[in-house]
Amino acid sequence: MSEKLGPERRCILTLETMPTDLLVRLVVDPDGKLVADVAAKLPGRGVWIKADGPLIRNEIKSGRLIKAASRSLKMSLKKEAVSLDLAETITSLLTKRCLDRLGLEQRAGNLITGFDKIKAALAKKGSGEPDLVFAASDGAEDGRRKIRSTVGASVPVVDLFDRDQLSKALGKENAVHVLLLKSGGTEKLKADIGRLVGLSATESETE
Repeated sequence: MSEKLGPERRCILTLETMPTDLLVRLVVDPDGKLVADVAAKLPGRGVWIKADGPLIRNEIKSGRLIKAASRSLKMSLKKEAVSLDLAETITSLLTKRCLDRLGLEQRAGNLITGFDKIKAALAKKGSGEPDLVFAASDGAEDGRRKIRSTVGASVPVVDLFDRDQLSKALGKENAVHVLLLKSGGTEKLKADIGRLVGLSATESETE
């Protein structure tokens, strides 16, 4: 999802070196537990794992995540140091981060809501460069097809959030279609959405 990839780090699970936009940082908290640091700002030495839901769940169940983290951190972590629902926790944190960013973009005037308003804005010159479209996951499939056709193939359509989540984030009622115009904060948002897509993947989608 992100066009500008950031610094690279090594995933302790796959041993791949990849941009941090595709990874999630974990740090050890004062209680000796591995916690997600989705903003990569918590103090202390951390480890990085690929934002891949099935991978994380499998590596927790097999015990390989704890072993890999222990090796990388050069410390002995107990099995209970990692929560079985770590992937779900990361998903929740990233979801909040994305929706909070949408709220900020709304206040900055970088969002257009409603199919008709989006269509009118795209037809009007000087209204800003479209960067992302959000279509409520519980909206009609016909509506998603129409919004995709309206914005064009070059603008990604995100359907990770339902209308209640979008409405609460934007302080609006029944937010089903939302156009995000390009701004200084959109690259970070697209990176977080890309990580959310990876966390939301199923086993069959990663095979």
